[in-house]
Amino acid sequence: MLSKRAVVSTDLFRLSATARLITVAAVASLAAACSPYPDDGEFLAGVVYAQNFIPGVKTIDRLRAVGNKLGDWPKVPYTVFATTRSGDTTAKVSSTFSGTSPFWTDGKRNPLDITSVGQVYFFDGPCTATSDEPFDERLDLIRKDRQYPLFADIPELLSANSGKPGRKGNYSAVVEVIHLSAPSTLPCQSVKRFDTATGRIGKDLTVVSREYRLYQVVDPALTPNTAPPARLPVQLGFYNQLIVPYLDMGPVPLATDGKTFVTMPLYKVYKEAAPAATATPIQIVVPGVFADLPKGTYSPICEERVLTGQAVAPPPDGNDAAYKNAKANGALLSCLPCQTVTVDASGVPTEVNCPFASSQVAGN
Repeated sequence: MLSKRAVVSTDLFRLSATARLITVAAVASLAAACSPYPDDGEFLAGVVYAQNFIPGVKTIDRLRAVGNKLGDWPKVPYTVFATTRSGDTTAKVSSTFSGTSPFWTDGKRNPLDITSVGQVYFFDGPCTATSDEPFDERLDLIRKDRQYPLFADIPELLSANSGKPGRKGNYSAVVEVIHLSAPSTLPCQSVKRFDTATGRIGKDLTVVSREYRLYQVVDPALTPNTAPPARLPVQLGFYNQLIVPYLDMGPVPLATDGKTFVTMPLYKVYKEAAPAATATPIQIVVPGVFADLPKGTYSPICEERVLTGQAVAPPPDGNDAAYKNAKANGALLSCLPCQTVTVDASGVPTEVNCPFASSQVAGN
């Protein structure tokens, strides 16, 4: 069989990062007949098809934000990656109205309930690399020295699911991450299906721990690209042998009742007393990044609050008295506040530091 590099044209170097992702996926799928995984034969089937993904994960906005008493607009210390499009949870999903947000309801389902979470398997510890060839981000789609997480579901809309996103159940971006241990002899990337891992628990796989995190599956067209603007901190997982790009937005704390998740405010400040949907806020305020906040108060589920009729931007502190008049508008967002490192001449962030971008990669 020809090596992958032998069949990938040098034209690939001139493609955008998104085009490279799709092109390499197609090439990798041709190698299925030469699968290095004789134990289960779970070959790489390509990249997840996002045509039917909910609109709320097809656009990830980059919001420039102040907060934690830091920032003087337009000089901002934070960049927030957020699913702000179609984030309104007040519109109920039905057979005639499809879900648009990662946090949706049908009138019965509360997206903040612990019972609404999805599941992801995460492999702790090393595995056995299936190739001695160094990883080349220009040509290779996946690493052969890691075992990627396995998703139980993705945010795809199916006509048979009454407008609710998800293929196997009711999709949620908040997931129970189930940490698994495996023998170090496990071939890296040999397991590509959630159901396969489920069937091997108690055999060569063992449940080590569980936690709640927000893993936002995104459209592959949003995967990392060169700056500006700042590139998305995307990681990769598998769903039924398909590559799934996702953002690790961090741990989601439980409320004191142990049944619901904590949200975090994201303030949008407007000059208009009654801003239109297309109005641009004069300031966006977040509490800060994970390291800035007391334990249990950071949440990657942001609750949007709107402060209107402001002649000038109030202080960059959500605890200031000015924000007591802000109104929650019902929108819940998957959000990842990052520290802005560098900006271009227009003030657009070109480099950011995201605390959870690689927080679970080490050791795999």
